[in-house]
Amino acid sequence: MAKQKEGVDKRTARKMIRSTEGCAKSITFERNNKSDAVQLHDLPNDILGSILSRLTFRASSQMGLVSHTWRRLWRSCCRKLVFTGATMFQPGNRSIKHTRTNFAMRVNSFLRQLRTHPTLNKFVIKFGLRRKHTRHVNRWIRFCSVSRARHITINFTPGVKDFVMGPANSKYIFPLNVFSGPEGSSTHVRTLHLGYVCLDTTSSDFMIFANLKKLTLHKISFLGDLQCLMLPECNSLECLSISFCSLPGLSTCQPLQRLRCVRLHYCYLKKIELEAPNLTSFDLTNQPIPFVLGGPLKLMEANIKLLAKDSPYGDNLDYIYTELPAALSHVHKLSITSDLFIYDQLQGFSKTSARFINLRHLTMYLPLYGEPKSISGILRLAYLLELAPALEELELHVNGGGVDVGWALRRHMLPYSHNRLKRVLISGASVWDGLMELAYYILRSANRLESMVLDPKIRIGGPQLDGWMIDIGRETIKNIFEGEEFQSIITIL
Repeated sequence: MAKQKEGVDKRTARKMIRSTEGCAKSITFERNNKSDAVQLHDLPNDILGSILSRLTFRASSQMGLVSHTWRRLWRSCCRKLVFTGATMFQPGNRSIKHTRTNFAMRVNSFLRQLRTHPTLNKFVIKFGLRRKHTRHVNRWIRFCSVSRARHITINFTPGVKDFVMGPANSKYIFPLNVFSGPEGSSTHVRTLHLGYVCLDTTSSDFMIFANLKKLTLHKISFLGDLQCLMLPECNSLECLSISFCSLPGLSTCQPLQRLRCVRLHYCYLKKIELEAPNLTSFDLTNQPIPFVLGGPLKLMEANIKLLAKDSPYGDNLDYIYTELPAALSHVHKLSITSDLFIYDQLQGFSKTSARFINLRHLTMYLPLYGEPKSISGILRLAYLLELAPALEELELHVNGGGVDVGWALRRHMLPYSHNRLKRVLISGASVWDGLMELAYYILRSANRLESMVLDPKIRIGGPQLDGWMIDIGRETIKNIFEGEEFQSIITIL
């Protein structure tokens, strides 16, 4: 009987479903006030706080507008404050002008709603403010200090062009002393990013960030008679980045054992003296200067971009062959960008006993200037094989010059035996006569060479070759190495 009843119920249910097809729009539901379903606000406060902490700053602050309960909860669990043009102004709303005055008013109004000072994980101000807004910014910095923020970003670069450093008298003076006051605390600061502000490094207040791990300075003006930026006694510092700052020198007052990454871009430094024995990454864009890194044995990667000299025929090849091996002897992967002048007058170069003893991968970006038919100027690059005995991969990217159809190998130099080099790539290979001489020299010198790729296209900035010139260059390379014993190794793109 039970099975028969169950069968009747199933048939009845199927009939009811068929009879209600197409009538979904007419079905209405009534809210049951006595429903036992769990609502979001019924969850424990710790779970709700965890949910709010995972939202973006704008979304979490909007949740505080739902009700008084949500506002109290948001105030108690607010861990990040991000004040930018995107968070302070409604996207697409043109009724309110995105001016500095309106931005300051909105930030002040927002901070007044917090009433108390929560412990912050992140505090960000990113807007084009200047020194005339000091009254407002000082109030925000004091709030940040009292709230013991761990990650601080004060970036006033929006609205400033890329390569413009700006006058110092218009920049906001960052008050380092606020973090050393009785209400402030700097021991909680882990990262500090400052952009387009003034910094008084003559004060000893910079040394209070004892637990700082990452320091970023961008378009900073330094007050006082600055001879050198003395880094703070931060034994915890792991990453240092300084860009577009007029800084005469950079040094440390003691070894920074935990420093792993250093980036120095367009600072026009005259000297660098760092004691970083555990450095793993070094990035420098500057004119050729001597620098000391404390002999880092774990240096894995370095990127060096050398700015051009003012003197005629003044390329940086002597600097590359002498200073860089002495400072970066243990680097594993090295990238060098530098202008190179190709003239018959430039045949000699300086040599040194220092070597890249651990260098495995070398990439060189070389905008070439001079006489395309000059051979000896380019053959100076052959010294790289002697300079890096452990080299396995070599990439040369050049531009400039033209395509010479009637050129043939002249075999200028005796080979240098190199037992490690396996792969070579040369782009722009057909635009300078000396590049084919260099390629032939490498083919004869590298005993274990597995492949050499010759690309007639120019892969770096500058004037590019037309399609017909690339085709002529490709045929020229084929004719040069036709019948040579290295055809199984050479690949022409």
